[in-house]
Amino acid sequence: MKSSSVRPTTSACALLACLALARVAADTEGDAGAILDAVQKRYDSVRDLRASFEQTSFSAALGKQTISKGAVTVERPGNMRWEYAPPDGRVIVLDKSSIRIWDPEQKQLQIAALSAGTVSPTALGFLLGQSVLRDTFDAALIADPGRTDRGLLLRPKSDGGFESLELWVDPKTYQLRESVVLDLFGNRTRLLLSDVQENLGVKSSVFEFEAPEGAEVVDLR
Repeated sequence: MKSSSVRPTTSACALLACLALARVAADTEGDAGAILDAVQKRYDSVRDLRASFEQTSFSAALGKQTISKGAVTVERPGNMRWEYAPPDGRVIVLDKSSIRIWDPEQKQLQIAALSAGTVSPTALGFLLGQSVLRDTFDAALIADPGRTDRGLLLRPKSDGGFESLELWVDPKTYQLRESVVLDLFGNRTRLLLSDVQENLGVKSSVFEFEAPEGAEVVDLR
């Protein structure tokens, strides 16, 4: 992390969304709400999950797109770990009270209190089991004849720190396959999940991270 402020990610976060008005279907709000409730019900029964991810980030200011891959582990409620594969190598760990970001290039570990100012509470709240989708978003269905999964365009009912969130889910199981987040500055982060494993148990040590010897530690709590 090259900045002294902690703003992880639409990544970690990153679970997602893209403004696609041309593809928003004219279905009733009830249809979208029913799918939203089905997604909520599914993840209310998930205690933990592990998955591989591919993250595509577009910077509106730079006109540049970057792609990174890695693995994510979630234990609900409140714990999450993102590990980016080389050459990136970043590690982002959230527990119920703090967030840690390890940047191997800078050899720096940043630590901050977990709050609305450090991460997007609505986007991460869904995966972390700390928010209810229907209470947080207005939802509309997305029509895309080229896809077999179901798409929802979600807009925060109050200030969420981003413009919109897309969720793409399996039409039968409602498991999350893809999310895309569009922030207030036009930056877009797309996250694809694969090899998802649920309710297999996670060791508490997964959500711990200590800086290697000689690393700089910036504690902003």
